[in-house]
Amino acid sequence: MVCGGGILAISLFYIAGMYLNDWRDAEYDREHRPERPIAAGKISRKAVFLYAATYFAVALVVSLALQVGSLWWSLALIGCITFYDLDHKKNAMSPWIMAGCRALIYPWAASLSGQDISAELWVACLAAYSYTLALTYIARGVGKTLASRLVILAGLFLPAVLWGSQLSQAPLFFRFLSLAVFLAWTGYCISPWMHKSSVSGPSIGHLIAGLCLVDLLAISIATPITVATLLLVALFFIVTLKFQKIISGT
Repeated sequence: MVCGGGILAISLFYIAGMYLNDWRDAEYDREHRPERPIAAGKISRKAVFLYAATYFAVALVVSLALQVGSLWWSLALIGCITFYDLDHKKNAMSPWIMAGCRALIYPWAASLSGQDISAELWVACLAAYSYTLALTYIARGVGKTLASRLVILAGLFLPAVLWGSQLSQAPLFFRFLSLAVFLAWTGYCISPWMHKSSVSGPSIGHLIAGLCLVDLLAISIATPITVATLLLVALFFIVTLKFQKIISGT
């Protein structure tokens, strides 16, 4: 129940953020992206805001229904998402805020089952934060100099380093399988980027799907991995890739 409710709640948080982002960018889209729903007149700006507020509210209710103690982490997640959406266009620090939104998912998820925030969890947060930050900078076209590319590469691969710094009771085969898949996929994604100044949309989408593999590394540290876990992560990974053909991650 906690797993299913958590998936529902975090999906609603994410959708709420998407709606709020479109609400905030309405004026920009009218000038620069007239095909967007509000700019194209397919839905009113007021309706989009109401949808965002409703999704946030339902996500919060679901979280509290699972565990009342998740209140503060839920509010922190809502606050971080809102802060990003309202000030991401001209704020040079917005990639750092975006990364914070992704990293907060881990302590929020732990709070749903009443778990304490362990040292391993903070390591997982740092891994998610680093990868998301690097991904966001690539999406913004940063990385045209060798120095900046090396920094971004360090951010993308930091999860593997953090994985290696942690002990785990998980079977070694599954742990190293998780690491090998993460390294292979991330290397595949950044290969085109290493030869030009920016990454095309599909490559960014592939890196977004790679967040599922960052989650897998985190799981392999925190708890024993089972075949069911691998299949579930594989399902989310494939679904993320497929759905971005319909709705672009950028």
